[in-house]
Amino acid sequence: MTGLLIKIKHSFPLLWNVVEFVNGSIMRIRYPKLHKIASKIILSSRHLNFEWSPVTYADIQNLSHFLTSIPNNRLQHFNPHKFDIDTLKSMLSNHSFIMMKVTDGNSIIGYHFLRCFFIGKAFHGLIVDDNYGGKGIGTKMWSIATNICNEAGIRMFATISENNQPSLNSCRKGCNATIVKQLSDSYLLIACHPHSDITK
Repeated sequence: MTGLLIKIKHSFPLLWNVVEFVNGSIMRIRYPKLHKIASKIILSSRHLNFEWSPVTYADIQNLSHFLTSIPNNRLQHFNPHKFDIDTLKSMLSNHSFIMMKVTDGNSIIGYHFLRCFFIGKAFHGLIVDDNYGGKGIGTKMWSIATNICNEAGIRMFATISENNQPSLNSCRKGCNATIVKQLSDSYLLIACHPHSDITK
């Protein structure tokens, strides 16, 4: 199923738009409390002097600027969706996305999101400003995302390149990570659970 979803996303973008619309509608019915659960966990999360909060429409322009300002070499392993304002607004209006930002008090210095599917699966993606690397922000992102999924009763996964060692290390620190299978182009499908609950 995961391989099929990835193939549709990259090979048939128009069909993928239909899939996302239908999926979001069903997600709203099957998981009506998803965003309420996520907001509670997100807003209670802090790390050092960094704060987490859900992305709102008021954040879209700044978030787009943050994402489009990331150097191309940093985007080699992070190309989950377009970074323009219209795409981000569309994602925010879709119930299947949980979009989270990290700020240093003033500016956005990190972004992560969950793309959820009505079959009970979610995929996590994240990026942190290069100037804030090594401060444990990515590790905290993994922990927050797995806690949201665990609380909502959704299984969380991630696809990470074998060549992206920093992301693999961050994932393993922030959650209980299990390699499920090898995907094409040296990517790994990884199942993620909270460290405190590895049975679900």
